[in-house]
Amino acid sequence: MSPLPTPRGQQPKVVFLAATGHNVVLGTAGTGKSTMAMLRALHLARPTTTNNGPVLVVTFNNTLVTHLKYLVSETNAQVTVESYHLFARGYLNWLGLMSYGSIVPDSDRVEALVRTAIASVKSAVGEHALFGQPVSWFVDEIHWISGMGVASEDEYQERPRLGRRTPLAGGAPRSIAWAVHDEYRRVRADAGFTYDWDDLGGALAKALQSDDRPRRYRHIIIDEGQDLWPTDIRSLVHAVQPGGSLTFFGDYHQSIYGQGLSWRWTGIQLGNRPVEKFRDNYRNTAQIARVAIAMAASDFMKADDDDLVEPRQPAADGPMPTMVKCQSADVEIKMVRNFARAASEDQKVAILARTWSQASSAVGQLPHIELRKDMATWDDEPGLYVGTYHSAKGLEFDAVFLPFLTDDSIPHYFVLQDYPEDEAYSREARLLYVSITRARSSLVMSYTGRLTPLLPPNDNLWLEETR
Repeated sequence: MSPLPTPRGQQPKVVFLAATGHNVVLGTAGTGKSTMAMLRALHLARPTTTNNGPVLVVTFNNTLVTHLKYLVSETNAQVTVESYHLFARGYLNWLGLMSYGSIVPDSDRVEALVRTAIASVKSAVGEHALFGQPVSWFVDEIHWISGMGVASEDEYQERPRLGRRTPLAGGAPRSIAWAVHDEYRRVRADAGFTYDWDDLGGALAKALQSDDRPRRYRHIIIDEGQDLWPTDIRSLVHAVQPGGSLTFFGDYHQSIYGQGLSWRWTGIQLGNRPVEKFRDNYRNTAQIARVAIAMAASDFMKADDDDLVEPRQPAADGPMPTMVKCQSADVEIKMVRNFARAASEDQKVAILARTWSQASSAVGQLPHIELRKDMATWDDEPGLYVGTYHSAKGLEFDAVFLPFLTDDSIPHYFVLQDYPEDEAYSREARLLYVSITRARSSLVMSYTGRLTPLLPPNDNLWLEETR
């Protein structure tokens, strides 16, 4: 029996959207975007469907890839599910533009190369206030330039700096940032690297524009598209067979990787087609959804943006979420382990934390499965899963435990260090929103000391306990 549920409400409309051209589907957490994406993939792959053909379902998060593969229980050689980076590497390799070891392997190495570039530019131009920014600020800016496909300093000076709530001034600051970008590219090449993970999309989009060989996929479906760069999506637009279709699924409340960029920058062309919007939450109980809705309406997440879909409270009833204030971290850990051990005997349970070290300390020696990118399988059997807010993206559990919600854990120190306060709070609030909306029916939150300011005031949103 397929784990895919029967589509409800307006969901069938999306499954059977036109099999040609571009479609955009926006929905809040719990509206069934992944379900619709996989049902649409199976529909487009079936021989009985007009204009059927090979289908690619692509997303950013590797753990979500494992979950999506599980949803496609029926064997279908026409449907491929993979991460964007795997797709891009494979295509660049097929085009002869990818060799072994050509990608900077990790963020630490990228940061080291950018640090070298900053020192070189500073030596050439002298002191400037921009050099007071941390290295990670420059890394973020370089990735934004790559992800947006900005090709020149003139274009960079003119382009609105979306993705930062605090604008980056033009003129000299941007000239310095561009110089660091160029120098990073040079020192990266000297170190033997052609790409980093954030400029694969730009390279692939450029290559595909001039490549007239037949495309592999008749249809491409993007799940959690808000987490991909515009250049990533632009490359997927170019990768679709002529006469095929591309369908974009996204939720900009859940943009957790810093892009925060509209699908309108990606080469998607709707013509006269409307954006399909979904507000009905089929995952969370009304009690859990009320917490998420309050967060979405907060100053940290609220924005005047047509791409943000206002969530609607579901009808499903359940217990009130619980917030537990603990006397110490030891008390908090013991409580979480006891609750999670009991709940996971007959439910699918997750302990989620801001960092892996926090998640590991919370679960201790309890038998569990880590939500890592190399997680091979997924099922809906009872058990305990452990991970970070990032790693739980797109997944759902019967019960979720969120420990360590203190003001010194979230917003995370490094994010506060790297970004202006409003931007840091916005990024971290979206992360917390994602973690809260993973819970189907039971949500237990806990902290010691002072509660994070990212949560809304408790206007009868949760029960309070002290331990």
